[in-house]
Amino acid sequence: MTTTKVAMIEWAATALGVPPAQVRQVVLAGDASARQYSRLLTPDGSFIIADASAEPDVTAKVVAVAETLQRAGVRIPTLIASDQAAGLSLQEDAGDQVLLSDLTAESVDYWYTKAMPALRALAGADTEASNLPQYDRDTLQSELDVCPQWFLRGLLDLSLDTEFTLAQTRLHEFLIVQALEQPRVLVHRDFHSRNLMIRDADLVVIDFQDALIGPLCYDWVSLFKDCYCRWPRPRVLQWLRTLHDSLPERSQAGSDTILVQWFDWIGLQRHLKVLGVFARLHLRDGKSQYLGDLPRVLAYIDEVFSLYADHSEIAPFIACWRRVVEPALMQQAWYVR
Repeated sequence: MTTTKVAMIEWAATALGVPPAQVRQVVLAGDASARQYSRLLTPDGSFIIADASAEPDVTAKVVAVAETLQRAGVRIPTLIASDQAAGLSLQEDAGDQVLLSDLTAESVDYWYTKAMPALRALAGADTEASNLPQYDRDTLQSELDVCPQWFLRGLLDLSLDTEFTLAQTRLHEFLIVQALEQPRVLVHRDFHSRNLMIRDADLVVIDFQDALIGPLCYDWVSLFKDCYCRWPRPRVLQWLRTLHDSLPERSQAGSDTILVQWFDWIGLQRHLKVLGVFARLHLRDGKSQYLGDLPRVLAYIDEVFSLYADHSEIAPFIACWRRVVEPALMQQAWYVR
């Protein structure tokens, strides 16, 4: 064990009130971030320690967001201790069973109904008291820029002509405007089936440190149009309407048409971003397992393109996508329609 790991175990042992010799560390598989997680086994039970020393300021965000989520009534792992300077946080062990592992066509209604109270709590949280950053124009644009940089140019090795670039700029502006028109709520940013843990027949929300104040439908898209599993659109819209109709009137869309459009537009923004994120994980970080999820993300994008093919703000980009991107996709070993 390295000196740094010894110090980490000693810090955790002190926080837990047990001798370091009675703490056994089990390193857990990593996720899409640079953070490292370990399970600490002690005579008093198991706990999770997160080492975010490679990501400055993350631990401070964890503490701040955890306090906000707890005030809102979202069930998250209890934070036991943190050392923001060292990038360490110690928390309740939420177990190993991610929601994704239990989702089937028969169980999904049950589990998504279980997830809705957390989404309602996020939508109803006191955003002024949270002091969290805004999901503003610059953030939305920087996320959209990840797609041409890492997916189109990086992974597909495409040269984007002037027509494509102009159509893309027009699409980005449209999606940003649509996102900023939605009611502003507390947004987890990755509220999907790999960040929901099944514990005691309920769901515990994890990986929440990147939360912002942003569009109402963002987290709804993250779950109902999950990048790791896909469900028929009629079921997706049923969940969307059920959740929406349970909110206070001040948080609702003016009509069903507006609601569905908000959902689809922010979904397109998210899924374009995810194309770039998954490509970056493969190209830069060597996490090539995410290539297998790209066809599903592309299918979500294609669904929106098909539904809104005649929309004046996105039709030029759809035409460019069909002309430039789709032929390149057919050459990729990972691509399956």
